Amino acid sequence: MSDFTNGFGDDLGRALVAPKSIALIGVSGDATKLSARPLQFCQQHGFAGKIFIVNPRRDLVLGIKAYPSVSAIPEKVDHAYILLGTELVEAALDDCIAAGVRIVSVLADGFAEAGSQGQARQARLVAKATAAKIMLIGPNSMGVVNTNNGFICTTNAAFKVDKLPRGRLAVLSHSGSLIGTLVSRGQARNIGFAALVSLGNEAQSCVGRLGLTLVEDDNIDGFVLFLETMRNPQIFAEFAAAATRLGKPVVAYMLGKSADGQALSVSHTGAMTGEAAAVRAFLAQHSVAEVHQFDALFEAPALLMKKPRLGLRPRRATVVTTTGGGGAMLVDQLSLRGVKLAGLSPASRAFFRSQNIPSGTGKLVDVTLAGAQYDIMKKAITQLINDPETGIVVVAIGSSAQFHPELAVKPIIDAVAENPKAAPVAAFPLPVAVKSIMMLEAAGIPCFGSVESCADSIGLLLCDDAGSDLDDGDQSHQIGMKADDHLPLRQQLDTIIEETEIGASGGLLNEVDGYQLFTALGIEGPRQLFLPARDFKAGVTKNSAKSAAIAAVAVAEAGLDFPLVAKLVSADLPHKSDYGAVVLSIESEAALEAAITEMQRVVKIHAPTATIDGILVQEMALGLGEALVGLRHDNLVGPVITVGAGGIFAEIYQDVSIRPAPVSLATAHRMIAEVKGFATLRGYRGKPKGDLDALALLITNLSRLADVDRIAEAEINPVLVRSEGVLMLDALIRIGPRDSVDGANI
Repeated sequence: MSDFTNGFGDDLGRALVAPKSIALIGVSGDATKLSARPLQFCQQHGFAGKIFIVNPRRDLVLGIKAYPSVSAIPEKVDHAYILLGTELVEAALDDCIAAGVRIVSVLADGFAEAGSQGQARQARLVAKATAAKIMLIGPNSMGVVNTNNGFICTTNAAFKVDKLPRGRLAVLSHSGSLIGTLVSRGQARNIGFAALVSLGNEAQSCVGRLGLTLVEDDNIDGFVLFLETMRNPQIFAEFAAAATRLGKPVVAYMLGKSADGQALSVSHTGAMTGEAAAVRAFLAQHSVAEVHQFDALFEAPALLMKKPRLGLRPRRATVVTTTGGGGAMLVDQLSLRGVKLAGLSPASRAFFRSQNIPSGTGKLVDVTLAGAQYDIMKKAITQLINDPETGIVVVAIGSSAQFHPELAVKPIIDAVAENPKAAPVAAFPLPVAVKSIMMLEAAGIPCFGSVESCADSIGLLLCDDAGSDLDDGDQSHQIGMKADDHLPLRQQLDTIIEETEIGASGGLLNEVDGYQLFTALGIEGPRQLFLPARDFKAGVTKNSAKSAAIAAVAVAEAGLDFPLVAKLVSADLPHKSDYGAVVLSIESEAALEAAITEMQRVVKIHAPTATIDGILVQEMALGLGEALVGLRHDNLVGPVITVGAGGIFAEIYQDVSIRPAPVSLATAHRMIAEVKGFATLRGYRGKPKGDLDALALLITNLSRLADVDRIAEAEINPVLVRSEGVLMLDALIRIGPRDSVDGANI
């Protein structure tokens, strides 16, 4: 863990969400102004700490003594909120530093999102705060809230309500308006929150740092994240690991899944953007539950907190309904998310028969309108949650939830209350049933307002083990080269760079140099012969007929077996098939000469400036299928490895699996299993099976390049999968500085 927290001491979380004293800098004397809201909200909701007002132009602000500066306050201040305009923020921060304030939040915008001037302004704030060991929140922060102690230090108008529901979830949000949205929506559902932090630009203190600050708070049972980007992934991973260890679920909603969404993230807070799939893989790797329905962001945590109740129970759902259509809709949505469904076990079916409880057929337990009777519904739920073959019971409730909650939901509540160690229960009332929802939430039964949110959340509860590679002892995040292992590979890389004269700025290696580097990792290619351009007196591009003849003779002398593949080698032609720079199935020396001549002719037309380094001739290999394995550096989460169906259609179908790199063999096998296009390699419909163990080893070996800083991108496409072994048939490596991960903050 970073030593940043150590600079503050152990009670940083108290200063963040339960300060003994706060300074509000720039509060207006006009109660209708936005800057007056934090004072009004803290007073309204009974904050017991001391509130100091800083306004050098007034002696009194809204009836409270005002000080000319934070330094003039006679007591030490834990937490300051700067409510001033952009140009005055830096001086106010200097004042907080002089006064020894521990946490400073900044409301103003006009920083990283406002071009180079704003970025420089923000950088100065970060440098000063970090040097002074101040935790800086924002800029663009709408404040910090703790509903449990009345610390409502925010400008968000949603907190004007008379009473705020209390809860045990902490919200960390890049969007300030969203903390109010969550509170408002939660209040309508009797869902409360413990703490809410608006991070804004996240200039210094990142989500991971704030999460680590709060994760051991006994008043917090889980975390809700609204993310516009991912900063400092290493600290985020530490936070996620700590939350997992403590049994506190982390649920995230991530913006930027579309190009337009990414553009808005940039304009909103100056956020960097990366590939959504890479961030999704990073979150899953670290057991963070990503939701795609906004309602699930505040509905899912209550269900995920029930995970310990699953114990050794089967990971499947039993759907009980009083309405066949509603239950069928839920079954359909669960099935689409890969949730295994279970009908009645033999024991439960026998019980239902003995009690004359309708049960329907198949995997939907339809108790019909009989379920609107208290005794019948209570017996049904009690039996199912105590059946060891039940994973989770999901109840789809019909119209009675709206008009007769005492019949529709009271039996569910009582059955759960009388069996506290039984299987977990979730509820989905189909109508708008406010009273029923309030009753279920108050009883601690997770309740969902839409079938999609319900299905998403149950899918996360039951299926998340497959998404995380850290839950089962798989140490994929620790796999990689030890310090001593780097040396030979780096030496080889330096030699390649020197020979190719790529230089410090980097660039693409040609295919032959790429083969050389991959071979150092134990990855094999077909038998081949490289004929450098310098070996041809006339030069490859000057006399193609002569160079083709020379190549044919050299191939014959090397003893390569037909059929052959011929390629023009050039770092300027990373995708050779696009330029006609590769010919397959060459059956004779004459055909080889013709192929080389034709390739050079076509390339002169379509890529006249390409530098041809030589001719590569390989024995043509046959196999059972093709794969793509590639490593690249995502600018948000760092190195990621991609595995998918290979060949020229890889970019069309996007049938891929992505993980943070490096990965272990176990993770590599999971990735292979996630690619639908590999079904034939798994023996689909009697097809011969490919050597997926060899493919997994190749994936693991290639992923080791994540630990070599000079490699920005590496790809083998295709990898030929055979019944025994695999071969790389093409190699692409880009040398150069990686795109920087957005992690300057702490």
